[in-house]
Amino acid sequence: MRYVLLAIFLFSCKGAAEVKNQEVFDSTLVKPLHDSVAKILPVVQKVIEKKQKSIVYQINVLKAENNQLKELTKVTKTVIVRDTIYIKEKTNFWGKKKVSTDSSSSVDSTIIEQ
Repeated sequence: MRYVLLAIFLFSCKGAAEVKNQEVFDSTLVKPLHDSVAKILPVVQKVIEKKQKSIVYQINVLKAENNQLKELTKVTKTVIVRDTIYIKEKTNFWGKKKVSTDSSSSVDSTIIEQ
């Protein structure tokens, strides 16, 4: 009885057969498209090459201008230090003079492009 059930189980696991669908393709519709693409492709390729050459030329011109501008512009930095000394005289009640000095400095930095 076990062997019969095992045999039935193994034969039932086979599954259904797969059905393959083949698509029907009409080659007469593709031929005109292929011919038109074959005619247009060289023309499009020439237009692409012209645009590519003009873009490469513009890039080279801009690079040259950039290099010239880098050479023309030179940055110099100047720092100016100003020292100021203040002398103060004070007299007290008895007429004695007391002299004191204060100093201050300021820094001015400017960038000059030539």
